Amino acid sequence: MKIRRIVSLAMVLLMTCALFAACGGNSGGGGNTDPTPNTPSVNDQPEVRRYANTRTIRVAIWWDTNQIYDSNRTTFTDSESDVAVGQMRLDNMRAIEDRYNIKLEFVDMTYVGARESISTSVMAGAPDVDIYTMDFNFGIPYILNGFCMPTDEYAKPGSDIFTDQIVFTPVNVCSLPKDYIFVASPPVDYNQIYMLGFNWDLLQEYNQPNPQDLWDEGKWTWTEWLEIMRAVTDGTKGTYGWAGTHVKLLENMLISNNTGIALTDTQGLTSPATLDVLDFIYKMYNENNVAKPWDPDGDFWAANNDWSTGKAGFFLWIPWLAQNYGITKGYGTASNAACDYVIRTVPWPIGPNGNKDTNRQFNLGGNVYMIPIGTKDADIVYDTLYDYHNWYDFDLDLRNDATFWVEDLYGDDIRGFELVQFMGTKPQFDMFDYLNAKNADGDGFGVGGLLGGYETPAQLAETWKNIMQDYIDVAYGKKK
Repeated sequence: MKIRRIVSLAMVLLMTCALFAACGGNSGGGGNTDPTPNTPSVNDQPEVRRYANTRTIRVAIWWDTNQIYDSNRTTFTDSESDVAVGQMRLDNMRAIEDRYNIKLEFVDMTYVGARESISTSVMAGAPDVDIYTMDFNFGIPYILNGFCMPTDEYAKPGSDIFTDQIVFTPVNVCSLPKDYIFVASPPVDYNQIYMLGFNWDLLQEYNQPNPQDLWDEGKWTWTEWLEIMRAVTDGTKGTYGWAGTHVKLLENMLISNNTGIALTDTQGLTSPATLDVLDFIYKMYNENNVAKPWDPDGDFWAANNDWSTGKAGFFLWIPWLAQNYGITKGYGTASNAACDYVIRTVPWPIGPNGNKDTNRQFNLGGNVYMIPIGTKDADIVYDTLYDYHNWYDFDLDLRNDATFWVEDLYGDDIRGFELVQFMGTKPQFDMFDYLNAKNADGDGFGVGGLLGGYETPAQLAETWKNIMQDYIDVAYGKKK
């Protein structure tokens, strides 16, 4: 049965209003004449300005642009998931072009190219584009070192970004006095929320409880998780309690224990709560032996993809995995073959230093927008992007229609989808993985030593505490 409008208004408002508390001569379009005043837009914004001669506003991205409804897009194909929405977005694009007398172009600079462009052109005072889409993996230092214009220099007083935040939500970084970046509302991208997936068929085979029920009852803890992983680890059948990528395991275990490594300007690697996390991971692999042994030469995602064999009780789960490899038993789409077992999803269990009611639930990541210093007519640039994203004209039911997520990616796991919505309202930002910290030998920070059993939690923390602090100081502009 088609499931329509599953998102309740209350959840939509909650998601939309969720606060981000991260960390605790050429303007991209060539010459043009000065803009002139225009009447208010159909989106009920304050008075906007338009150009006398057409100007191209360019937005840097770092992925394939085929599905971007910019001025280069004149039609859509039958492969569009929703033809009506596609037409609305195209009509909106044409209206924006007329309203501001502009052309809007998304430019795929690639991941490396976007970084190089910011470092060179913005620093020179002549940004290559008008807007950059940045990934947190490389964006934080640019924010902290003054490459970005603050939002109050281009968004008008009383604008939606400062009030209801229906279209855009500002992201505060490291408790700076102003906001410099923003995201499209609601401030959650399900493809950035790494849930804990589990093989429900396997758990039932070993007479284990449903982790979703344990979560609802306030009993979903590290202790309960370990007991279930022990129960389903079976050498005769080749099953393990856990198989997954270690970086995301660490990241989510830190969150579940209400701690982090680089949440503020002081490293948290040596805190008791973080050491608890490192100790739990060490014991998973070396004492309790519930995790599939780590292959240091394997692909980053190789261990996590063992979920597809049905041999892992728990694994990292995120919608794009389902999109690429298939979904739960009995469900499937034209492009996604169904698995032969039932997948369910749940938030990560609560650690001894955590609290179900107050814990953060996912590490803020993904893409954010920033308007670089040196951008000409930044107010028009911003208004153009605002109208572009408001293709739904404030119709939240249309924007947040959950049909795609439920039918194509979550299968019959309705409770799991409700839980990922909940998790999306509780972000934090621990930038330890984004710092790309390296030691004197050029080796990056990681927990491979814990997984392999040749490094203890105390040794790892002691080895990396000063290195991590140095990288944090650089990110905050305290050290070059």
